[in-house]
Amino acid sequence: MNGRNKTSTPTLRRPSNQGPMPRGRIALIVLTVVLPPVGLLLMWYTSAFQARGRMVLTALATVEMMLLAVLLTPKPELAVQAPLPVAPVAVTHAPEEDNLSALYNIEELLYEQQLAQVIAEGGDETDIMTDEQKDAQREIEREQILNTTVYAVYKNAQRYHAQMVCGTQTNGRALTVREAMLEALSPCPDCNPPVWTE
Repeated sequence: MNGRNKTSTPTLRRPSNQGPMPRGRIALIVLTVVLPPVGLLLMWYTSAFQARGRMVLTALATVEMMLLAVLLTPKPELAVQAPLPVAPVAVTHAPEEDNLSALYNIEELLYEQQLAQVIAEGGDETDIMTDEQKDAQREIEREQILNTTVYAVYKNAQRYHAQMVCGTQTNGRALTVREAMLEALSPCPDCNPPVWTE
């Protein structure tokens, strides 16, 4: 016989971790998923799992926090601005009318040139006017004079005046030159009111 003891205990086995997980560990995993910083701190403080399990849970919680940070970071919105049209400084603006050519003001330029020449020769603007233009100008002047306000006394008026007070006389009635002519009033020789002569 040899000196070995043949007594062995084949029924004894090494304990395995295949049983149900304790509730405290499940709560710690849930806490690590919901609040990763707090769950990780408790997990490492209490050493609830083996080192390999703690490292895996730490990596998963770190990835979760990074994803939450990316999703919750506000995205900058670009402000939409319409381009503003800007004319170059050296460009002159086109006339507003639709059908104008480059020589749209040729008549005005020719008139100004002709007027300058007449004035240089000692004439005035009426020298280059047509008869129709002269008649129209005369009619405008006539209407302006006939519609000018003048003054006269209320009773027994013989003259009309340019001002309400002429010398020592106060003229309280306002009328136009046309009305004064219809009443056969003559212009005052002292204050020289406007007069229209045909």
